[in-house]
Amino acid sequence: MFSPDSPLNKPEDNVSEVKVQQLLAETPGLWRGNHPGNSNVTYLARTYSTTRSSSQTSGDLFGASEQHLEHNSRSVPTQSTGFHALDELLPWGGWPTSGLVEIISRHKAIGELQLLMPLLRSRSHQPQSLLWITPPYQLHGPALAQSGINIRNSFVIPAQTRCNNALWSIEKALQSTECGMVLAWQSWLSGRVIRRLQMAASEGKTLGVLFHQRPTPHSPATLQLELSAAPDSDDGCRQIGIRLLRAKGSHRQGEIRLRLPR
Repeated sequence: MFSPDSPLNKPEDNVSEVKVQQLLAETPGLWRGNHPGNSNVTYLARTYSTTRSSSQTSGDLFGASEQHLEHNSRSVPTQSTGFHALDELLPWGGWPTSGLVEIISRHKAIGELQLLMPLLRSRSHQPQSLLWITPPYQLHGPALAQSGINIRNSFVIPAQTRCNNALWSIEKALQSTECGMVLAWQSWLSGRVIRRLQMAASEGKTLGVLFHQRPTPHSPATLQLELSAAPDSDDGCRQIGIRLLRAKGSHRQGEIRLRLPR
């Protein structure tokens, strides 16, 4: 079993679980929809095209306005979050276009996907694919598609995948030029592992988003945010608390309460 402080190694060839190495070692055409036939690695559009809405997830699948590419004063590429208050909080005026973003939350499904929806819409329509690694809830394809996400460009590695397999797949996907964005859920990762994943994202010029439950001290990630549930607004809209813990190259910190779209 993988421990948080051990190196990221390729899993054994004889494992009976999802062989994520098959997904990542196939020809580049795989990432554009030619699925290898491994039933445990899900092609999102095919699997969820007829699935009905789930009360657990459907409320988290609808986001804000479309984003656009921007550059800060130091010419570091950034992308608007789609939320003015969050752009103001982040030192570059938006999400970094590559690198590692840590999103820490003690509770799941409090609006984290709504927060990323404008980014997901944009990235899913680029040539590179999206890889969802061990999401803790079933992704609802029709709702994602209704939100403007190109689900034909998305692949899912399921929650039951062992930690060492999942971490290996995160690293390889971040290094791959065929993968434009990686979303991964793990309970906690050490600074050593995050540093290795940060290096992989830099090598592949890929954006990785890690969701986990407790912050890593002195994290080497590009950006570290902490989310918390907040009371609904006066008009009944859902809200989320966002605290900026660390941003690479900046001493800025701060906290906002963000009103999420209905």
